[in-house]
Amino acid sequence: MTLSGPTNNIMQRILAVLLILVLLASGLAVIYAKHHSRLVFIEIQKAELVLEELEVSWERLTLEEKMLSEHNRVEKKTRKSMGLVDLKRKEIVYIRL
Repeated sequence: MTLSGPTNNIMQRILAVLLILVLLASGLAVIYAKHHSRLVFIEIQKAELVLEELEVSWERLTLEEKMLSEHNRVEKKTRKSMGLVDLKRKEIVYIRL
């Protein structure tokens, strides 16, 4: 059974309006997805910058820790703060028990 006349014309218009609405919805979905992906990309870039800053800070702290924990540095600082001096071999007195 085929429709003819005014009923067929109305159905074509309804179908055309529905197709236009689907097309508009599809376009809006594409726009939203693109906008969302840009926002996510911006957040990723910010996170990468923070990560880079943290890595630099970590390297700096690791280097500082190594420098501060060197035995020679600790010994020199202790000798200086306590006023200790190196003794010559002749100045060392051995005590026998």
